[in-house]
Amino acid sequence: MSISSRFIVAVALTLAAAGGALAATPAATPEPSALLRLRTAEFETALAREPKIYLVLDPRARHLDIKSRAMVLERVELDALLLLEFEPLFSRAESPELSAPTLWKVTQGPGDTDRETIAPVELRPYSEEEEKVEPAAPAPAGNAGATAAPAKKKPDETAIPTSYRATLDNGWQLYVTTEPPQSTFFRRFAASVHDGWQRLRGAEPQHPPLITLVARPAAVQRLHHLFRSGTEILVLP
Repeated sequence: MSISSRFIVAVALTLAAAGGALAATPAATPEPSALLRLRTAEFETALAREPKIYLVLDPRARHLDIKSRAMVLERVELDALLLLEFEPLFSRAESPELSAPTLWKVTQGPGDTDRETIAPVELRPYSEEEEKVEPAAPAPAGNAGATAAPAKKKPDETAIPTSYRATLDNGWQLYVTTEPPQSTFFRRFAASVHDGWQRLRGAEPQHPPLITLVARPAAVQRLHHLFRSGTEILVLP
């Protein structure tokens, strides 16, 4: 065999060995961060299929997005994001584990009664004149000089609270407020003692763990009607 033939055979054997080694190499395992991004995309894709409002909470960036069809309608900046758990006096608190990315669903919230429909006492044909002019309340009998009582506020004119809770399907409660809760040692100790006395008297007080969102008063009020039963919250990692 000539020198050139030997060289060609050697190169062919080398390439064959390399090809076999490459074929035997297992596929690279995806990075955990890539898997988290994929999981997050799967959650939001499922939410964006329907024309509905959902919330996206970013704990790292500390903001809450109001979204629909994957579009950000409004972003609420959070002043703080806290986890609060009750500590019994003679036992240890056991709260459900939190993970991300995940979906939370509101099972009971303050927004459930925001648009409550009240049936009228009497059904009458619609009249534009009555809509423009509301009759004043009559003055009490025997007191001609007294002024009429102010008209009652309509449901949409009721003051919106700046602190409220919403129950989630993961065993936690969402606490939306304008000021971070005071959680000093003496406050926790007093709450534990009060809980112990209630249990000695036969009561069983409930202390669900709280996910506390602290924001400006105007932002807290704007979010109020969104925390209603069925609202879904996507939590980013």
